Amino acid sequence: MKRSMKLFERLLDTDVKADLLTLFHNNATLSDTPEGLARRIGRSAEEVQREVEDLVELGILKKVQVYSFALDRDREIQDAISKQLVLGEMTGASGAQGLILGAQIPKAPTGLDVLDRVLPDGLPTTSAILLLSDPGAGEESLLAHFVGEQTLTARSVIYVTLDNFPSNIRQIVQSQVTNQNIDWSFLIFVDCYSKTVGVESEETLAVDPENLSAISIAVSEIMSKRTITLMVINSFNTLIRKRGVRSAMELLRVMVARARQARCLCFVTMNRKAFHPAIVASAQDIVDGVIELKIEESEEGIVRSLRILKMIGAKHLTAWTRYDISDEGKFVQIGPEKIAGAPP
Repeated sequence: MKRSMKLFERLLDTDVKADLLTLFHNNATLSDTPEGLARRIGRSAEEVQREVEDLVELGILKKVQVYSFALDRDREIQDAISKQLVLGEMTGASGAQGLILGAQIPKAPTGLDVLDRVLPDGLPTTSAILLLSDPGAGEESLLAHFVGEQTLTARSVIYVTLDNFPSNIRQIVQSQVTNQNIDWSFLIFVDCYSKTVGVESEETLAVDPENLSAISIAVSEIMSKRTITLMVINSFNTLIRKRGVRSAMELLRVMVARARQARCLCFVTMNRKAFHPAIVASAQDIVDGVIELKIEESEEGIVRSLRILKMIGAKHLTAWTRYDISDEGKFVQIGPEKIAGAPP
C-alpha cells in the first residue's frame, strides 16, 4: 500500500512520478494539463493522470480546474430563451398579425406616429416599460419626447440619470418641444452620473450609483411629496456594471413596484446586446412592456426599426417597423413610399 511507504519512497515509486517531480522542480511556475505534462516528459496521458493524482493527494501539486465557454450549447440556450419569450407573447394573440389583447387599463396615444402605429389602442399609462436599444437608435430622443409631453402639461417626472448630465438631458428635452417654454420644476432629477465622473452636481438630489438603497430612498421621498406621472431610469446597464446582475434586478423590481403603486408610467433603458439573453429575459420578465429599437447598416444606409415585444394590457404589433430621426432628434415614421425599393 502506498500509504505504508516512507515519504521519499512514495515520491519515487514510479519513473513517471520521478520524471514529474524533476519537471516541476526545474519549472516551479509550470501549470499544464495531464496531456500537456505527458508530452513534456514523453509518457502516456493515462500514466501521468494516475501519478499526478497521487502528487495532488500529497499536496505537492495543486489541482486547478479550467472552464471554457461552450459556444454551441450557449447558442442552444439563447434560442430556447427566445422561443420561450415568443411563445409567452403569443398566448392569447388574435389574428395572424400578432395583436395581443389585454386587460382594460388606461391607455393614451404616444404622439409619435411610428409608436401609435404598433400600439393601435395607445400605450398603457400605468405600466413599466423596458426600452431595449442599440446605441444610436435614439432612445434618449424617445425618452425626451415623453418627458417633454409631461412637463408641458404641468405633470411631474422623476428622471434617474446614470449615463448623462441632467443639463444635457434638459437640452435634449427642449429640442423635442421647440418654441415652447418648459417649467423645469416639474422635471426632478436623481443625479447618479455626476458622482461617477467626479463632478459636483447642480441638482438637489445627487446619489452614488453604487448605493442602490440611496437611489430607492430618493425616489420614495419624491413620490411622497409629488404626484408623479412618469419615471425614467437611464440606464439599467450602469446599475448592472456597478452592482452586479442580482442587485440591479432587485432594484428594478423595487422601482417597478414604486411605479405601479404610484400608477405612473415608467421607462427603463437597457442595451439590447450588451448582456447575455438570460439577463435581458430576466429584466423583461419584471416589466409590463418591452419596446425594442435596433439600428443596422444596409445598402441604403443606416436603417432604424422598432417593435413591441411585450405590452400587457394593450393591443400591439410585434413586426419590425421602420423609423428615422430628424435633425431635431424627433422620431419620424417611414412609410412604404419612403423605403428604398418599395413599390409605389
